[in-house]
Amino acid sequence: MVENTPDEDKRPASRRVADAVMARIESGDLQPGAALPTYRGLAEEFGVAVNTALAAVRLLRDQGAVTIRPNAGAQVRNRAQDVDFPAELKKVRAQVSELRTEVHQFDAALKAIETQIASLAEHADEERNIS
Repeated sequence: MVENTPDEDKRPASRRVADAVMARIESGDLQPGAALPTYRGLAEEFGVAVNTALAAVRLLRDQGAVTIRPNAGAQVRNRAQDVDFPAELKKVRAQVSELRTEVHQFDAALKAIETQIASLAEHADEERNIS
């Protein structure tokens, strides 16, 4: 049962239940893939109506913490698999930029070596012609 402090928690009951379940998820008591208690079970545990428990689980779903499957209940999502696409795109673009810089540097170094080889070959040819 959710207990209020003497200051009386002003959050809606659904938010209090959602926060309590989220605390379990974050602490590892509820692992990714684990089933949440049924709506009825949550309602009994927290002393709220079944509709309030349902609303709490929907809040968790909206936060991305759980998935709800019809006739199967709610399960904790594996948030480690979530991808921040804008951040990943930015990171990949930076890597491409770094690679382009390296390619340009290697290209310049290669041209310098080729120029040196041509110069040495020309010098060697002149040495052979003199001898």
